[in-house]
Amino acid sequence: MRTCRWLLICTPLITTIGSSGAQAETVAPRDGTPCVQCHASISVSFANTRMARAASGSAFVGEWNANGRAPHCMRCHAPSGGPGLVCGDCHGQGPHPYPEVQVPDACARCHDAPGENTVRRFQGSPAAVRGEDCIGCHLPVNGIGTDHAFSGPATPGFLDQVATIRAFLRRDESGELTAVLQIAHRAGHALPGGTTGRSVWLLIQGLRDDGIEVWRETIRFGWEHHPDRGWIDRTLPPGRPATIELSNPQREGAVGLRLELWYRFRPGPLAETDPRSVRLDQQQIGLPL
Repeated sequence: MRTCRWLLICTPLITTIGSSGAQAETVAPRDGTPCVQCHASISVSFANTRMARAASGSAFVGEWNANGRAPHCMRCHAPSGGPGLVCGDCHGQGPHPYPEVQVPDACARCHDAPGENTVRRFQGSPAAVRGEDCIGCHLPVNGIGTDHAFSGPATPGFLDQVATIRAFLRRDESGELTAVLQIAHRAGHALPGGTTGRSVWLLIQGLRDDGIEVWRETIRFGWEHHPDRGWIDRTLPPGRPATIELSNPQREGAVGLRLELWYRFRPGPLAETDPRSVRLDQQQIGLPL
């Protein structure tokens, strides 16, 4: 399995003389500003990412303010005290050339922080077994040396065909009908990855023959907060489908089912508007009369 990649960033060098008389190279303060002088395209592409604005994005700021502005959140969202991550937060301190970034260990420092387990869910997944890593999905295939435009769920098109719904009907010995729904996804980690605010919702609607809804159910996948047990991980696992069995789908005279799978960025129920939400898949299935 590949465990590291070069993510080369340089800064202007300050030359000092060590006690042995040999020249030793140290770097200027790692605020990201010096890097642009040698790596303009990398610096510009990274500056436009959500990682670079991790502490200043409206979604984070709103959730952070609503939950008491906990200082420990900034350990990941702004380790160097700025509006988000800077070069040194991933590449570390030290002389240039900087050491290879250890993937996924470097990612785990934040993406396995409290409220996340993205990297832990990646370990042992089919993607990890195949030798894939975080960079292969979240950076362009040939872009490491010239581009740091990290892609993620908020990137247009990134979630295309990431998850699918399969539905079929089953009767037991007594003749009772059950709708069996399966959700599979191709993410290398649990879905949704990220923090407790993100979720995937399954909307199930029972339809009359004229297409009018007569009943509905919703199922949420993601982190769930329990008043006694705290945060519970109910995300969709990698590598195997989640199965939902729906009894009596013909209730209220339903003759069909409409299924929709939604990815939400904003906390709250499916009925609340999230302008960034993405429909991952939809299916429709008829029910016997």
